[in-house]
Amino acid sequence: MNVPPPAWRRRRVAVLLASALLLALALLLPDFTITRPVAQVIVVLDVSQSMNTPDCRLDRAPAAVSRLACVKDALSEALRAMPCGAKLAWGVFAGNQTFVLAAPVEICAHRGELLQTLANLDWRIAWDAGSRIGGALVSALRVVPNVPHESDLVPGLVFITDGHEAPPVSAGNRRRFEEYAGRVQGVIVGVGGDSLTPMPKYDMDGKYLGEWAPDDVPQMDMSGFRALSSVPGEKMAGADDATPSGTEHLSSLKEDYLQLLAGDAKLDYRRLARSADMLDTLQAAQLRRPLPVDADLRWIPALAALLLLLIA
Repeated sequence: MNVPPPAWRRRRVAVLLASALLLALALLLPDFTITRPVAQVIVVLDVSQSMNTPDCRLDRAPAAVSRLACVKDALSEALRAMPCGAKLAWGVFAGNQTFVLAAPVEICAHRGELLQTLANLDWRIAWDAGSRIGGALVSALRVVPNVPHESDLVPGLVFITDGHEAPPVSAGNRRRFEEYAGRVQGVIVGVGGDSLTPMPKYDMDGKYLGEWAPDDVPQMDMSGFRALSSVPGEKMAGADDATPSGTEHLSSLKEDYLQLLAGDAKLDYRRLARSADMLDTLQAAQLRRPLPVDADLRWIPALAALLLLLIA
């Protein structure tokens, strides 16, 4: 019978004792709070009726769904994938007003509530059927700095829309951002297809009523027009930069317009084409803030104990 040498037995006992001590340390070690840059974001969704347009195919899905459904699916996936410590809040806009529903909350502790609230956001909560996106963006830039937040820095803004306004704003009436540009860091996210697509019409119970017709939607912005004289049939001032297209009852992503607004407001612009785009956006560097985060370091002594047991 071969008996292990005393030195070998002593080493094995020492390894087992060390593993036991490390496991005890893993059980007793408290959480630590560290400060690191994490996302602190207010996500504002367009809930106007153009967001019901079914022309969104994330990840090249074979069947198109509504833009709002695409956005909510991408946000749900991103919320499940984001690391603990990040803070998030929802907001909505319709017409020219933005409302933030709550202060940003930690996503792991409040994931269920965030997902449930997101699921309940749809076009029926809108107080205006259309949108004035420039005005709503100004409203968001004005509101976000006043939302309670932990960091000394203002939360980041993710402003999600298709860019569709009815009627389209004439060049002379476009909203200016001089007073608000640079006050908030963030991203405008564009969603929708490139081709003009009919917009579905629903009643408040969600019953499909057909599609919006040309007579249902203003086709041009008349607010900036004035007659040059009293002569009948005289051309209106502003007519050159706002020729009615007659297609405002159809909708597409107005990417050029959103890029213009983003530049004016000193925000970035991104297009939602894949589900992963939303996660990348929410974790963008300009949306991160130095925040205290609970760090669980118990895995370190637990892993060391496991390694020692493997060589024992």
